[in-house]
Amino acid sequence: MKRHTATKTLITTCGLALLSTFAAHAQVTPFYLKADAGGAWTPDTHLKEFFGENTTGVKVAFDPGYRVGLVAGYQVTDWFATEFETGVTANRIRSITDAAVHDAMLSNVPFLLNVRLQCPALVRFWPCPYIGGGLGGSAAVIDADHIDFGLTRMHGSQSDAVFAYQAFGGLRCNLNDHLGLSLEYHYFATTDPGWKADSTTFTGGDRMRFGGTGTHSVSLAVEYRF
Repeated sequence: MKRHTATKTLITTCGLALLSTFAAHAQVTPFYLKADAGGAWTPDTHLKEFFGENTTGVKVAFDPGYRVGLVAGYQVTDWFATEFETGVTANRIRSITDAAVHDAMLSNVPFLLNVRLQCPALVRFWPCPYIGGGLGGSAAVIDADHIDFGLTRMHGSQSDAVFAYQAFGGLRCNLNDHLGLSLEYHYFATTDPGWKADSTTFTGGDRMRFGGTGTHSVSLAVEYRF
């Protein structure tokens, strides 16, 4: 009788240990990763400098482009999270007033610290809204086969570090305790980027500079909570 009791106790103990182990593995931690991809639209900006040429009233126009984002986040409470975000947003330069533009693109690689406010998910598959914003910097990259403006030609690739900020919002649906899908809107903006020339033989200046840009993007996101 004692032997059966000991066996039952051992089986019960092992079963509870296994259940607690599975529960520990299934428990959602505060950490999460998110990746998103979508389209981006950047309104016109001004050409403020072009190696000494007169740029008064000159505008830069962009084609629709794309956005790819990657976020690492920490859920502080059910409604508040902090995040680090990077990725790339890129738009081809469609035209510059009175200039010949061939295969030119403006890209931004941001490094942002975000805060995010969200409604806790009460029901699976029910969309939960969230909003947030971020501050940081961006590597603004100009890449052109060539841009001819006045008597000056620019070609090649250059980057500049600029101040950047964003606001965002979205709707998230929980597929399970770990996985969620979101539809997001981002407004991402930078201060004026400028790029130096490889040589300084230009008589009026040695760089080109755009006005600040503001990009609107809509993307789909996949979020995984550990």
